[in-house]
Amino acid sequence: DMLGDWNMYADPPGDNLFLRISVQHPTLGNYFTATLKARKAVDSFFWKHNLEMFFWLMPQKVAIWIYWQ
Repeated sequence: DMLGDWNMYADPPGDNLFLRISVQHPTLGNYFTATLKARKAVDSFFWKHNLEMFFWLMPQKVAIWIYWQ
């Protein structure tokens, strides 16, 4: 709703992330609030290359999955 006052807050960049989005509506009050807390994933050689291979083959995996349905 465009009548609401939208606010977004995020921590400075780092290993952890905090994000909050809230909407205060003139007639409905605190209409919406969402928060996200995340931390940086482990960046290792093993995970980096295995995830690239996993997603590189994703179109083929989806095609096979659809074919076998």
